[in-house]
Amino acid sequence: MSNLTENKLNLTLSAADITAINTSVAAITAKLPAGSLDEEQRKSYMAIDVANKVFSEDVVTEMNISGTGILPPFLNATFIQNDLTLFEQLDGVEANLQNLLQKIADLKRIAGHEAYGMATAVYKIYTAANFAGIPGAKQAYDKLKARYDAQGRPKDTNES
Repeated sequence: MSNLTENKLNLTLSAADITAINTSVAAITAKLPAGSLDEEQRKSYMAIDVANKVFSEDVVTEMNISGTGILPPFLNATFIQNDLTLFEQLDGVEANLQNLLQKIADLKRIAGHEAYGMATAVYKIYTAANFAGIPGAKQAYDKLKARYDAQGRPKDTNES
């Protein structure tokens, strides 16, 4: 449970900030080349790692040195080089976006932890107030209990 006196995130984003963030995401998306994969393609397309990236770079080098006369003209070293360059560019962008997504996930976790921790503490106070017979506590307790119990916690098999 969270420390109820500690509230790391006691703010909201303004509508203008949300718009700016979403506009920035849209701008990034618009700068990227068209292309996406379906689930089957995601499974079947080969990934590139350090070893096969170096191999691909070596192939480009060899194509540029000795490819003329050996390779058919439809095999173009520039195509491979462009794909490798785009891969490297997107690899850097992906790393930055993964860092951003981790920050967003962390902020969501903090906000959720604080909200749920405080809500649970308040529920416990309503529970105690209801059992103590405090006027007005029963209606709030009954409403909150239904939600609290519906959260999917495993039921105690010893309860009747």
